[in-house]
Amino acid sequence: MLLQLALDTPHADTVRRLLDRTAGDVDIIELGTPLLIRYGVDIIAGIRRDHPDKKILADLKIADAGAVEAALAFDAGADIVTVLGTAHPATIREAGEQAKRSGGRVMADLITVREVDEAVSLARRLDRSGLDYICLHTAFDARRQGGTGGQGGPDGPDDPARTLESIGRVGAVVERAGLAVAGGLDPALIEQLIPHGPDIVVVGGYITGNPDPDRAVQAVQAVRQIMETVHRTDG
Repeated sequence: MLLQLALDTPHADTVRRLLDRTAGDVDIIELGTPLLIRYGVDIIAGIRRDHPDKKILADLKIADAGAVEAALAFDAGADIVTVLGTAHPATIREAGEQAKRSGGRVMADLITVREVDEAVSLARRLDRSGLDYICLHTAFDARRQGGTGGQGGPDGPDDPARTLESIGRVGAVVERAGLAVAGGLDPALIEQLIPHGPDIVVVGGYITGNPDPDRAVQAVQAVRQIMETVHRTDG
């Protein structure tokens, strides 16, 4: 089980300072969409140079031009790129083919899927297509509004019971791809979801939302400790 740190800030200096203190406790560094929009894929090379032993995920959320956009990130040093799970199958296929040529991997993000049934159906199809990872993802804006967006269901995206139901149902149909879980995760929720067997746990705001660098470091360490403790207890 891997810990992915989602750096969804548009400030490169903030990202570098945080990574200087937390990279040792994470497995995958996610360069968030706001960061890539502001600086472009060129920022990937610098992070790769500073942290050569880490996997780097470029959260491009590719919606079209799958091969072209994936190649830009892989050429810059990314190991994994994201594509929208609801993108045209041709786009997803082209991103996957480019990943094979570049020696990289593709993660399909289900962030635009609102209902659990739809997420299950789409995850099954994506898994059969041969993608490397599928990410069950509750959107940031949906969480802020507390409405029905994301896979949280009608009780709200932050309802732990519905979140766990979604993970269980999607995980049951994903047989080949690695399963990632993202969106509003904190140690309490992570402790509950780990027994469902996700391959990647994605944590962002719980860590990056701490303005105090020391508390951010402590947050990463708390998540890592929970993952290791529960995973070890679970067998």
